[in-house]
Amino acid sequence: MFFSYFCFNILNNLKKLIKSLFILLSRLPFSILYGFSSILYVITYHFIGYRKKIVKNNLLIAFPDKTPKERKQIEKDFYKNFSDFIVELIKTFSMKGEDYDKRIQFTNLEISKQCLDEKKDVILLIGHMFNWEWLTGISNDLYQKNTYAVYKKVASNFFDQEVHKSRSRFGAIPLTVKEVGRTMLKLPNDGSHIFLFVADQSPFLGRIHYELNFFNRLTPAFNGYDKIARKKDYAIVYVDMVKIKRGKYEARLKRITPDKEYFKENEIVEKFYKELTQNIKTHPAIWLWSHKRWKYTSGKDYQL
Repeated sequence: MFFSYFCFNILNNLKKLIKSLFILLSRLPFSILYGFSSILYVITYHFIGYRKKIVKNNLLIAFPDKTPKERKQIEKDFYKNFSDFIVELIKTFSMKGEDYDKRIQFTNLEISKQCLDEKKDVILLIGHMFNWEWLTGISNDLYQKNTYAVYKKVASNFFDQEVHKSRSRFGAIPLTVKEVGRTMLKLPNDGSHIFLFVADQSPFLGRIHYELNFFNRLTPAFNGYDKIARKKDYAIVYVDMVKIKRGKYEARLKRITPDKEYFKENEIVEKFYKELTQNIKTHPAIWLWSHKRWKYTSGKDYQL
């Protein structure tokens, strides 16, 4: 009993220490944090080789026509951007609204006004393009009153709480994947709500219901938002990400429309991946190549 209580106190104090350390680091200026990022790049790429085999294999799948030298350059640039992303996550512990305004520029925001005028709620779709976490700062720039940031719960309660806090700091309402469906069905479709999905996640093996061609490979795709979007006639918007330079991003809103009057089943998913593919091809070093996106094989690991 005493030992369990002792261990609990140590763990609790350790969490507080880690949080205090992150907050302390987050107060450092970007110039120093990006200095840490340069060191982190050397460690993760040249010494540890963090997920380097996965990155190399993913790049070979996506860009078989590129030369080994070209893929090597994308690989190196990815690790530099990934290291920047880590320190930018730490910086969110102390960032204010005006900091986001300086760091990320949103364009085509008139689409938000257009959807409000049409009295249509919006599903905002993005891939794991750096820095997707900073997109929660968009809530203050939108015409809609309520922005919901959808996320998967993190295994660690400590980091899950911090993710929750960071996404709600500037007005966005965090929703777990389990909560979002019920919330969307419950709320009126009146143009006052936006739901932000990072939509290129791999579905759990037992929950694969759809696959598509993504970089010439059959790929299981998360499509949970598709049925609700069609049922409630939501507006669909893609966020095209561009990294202008260190700590400077541009997020371009692009309306996704159906080929006919209404979206057919999984048409939204197909069009999202088409936009994402083009986004990656144009800016290949800012997608999360360390993610095991092609870990399941159709017919072997899963059956539709």
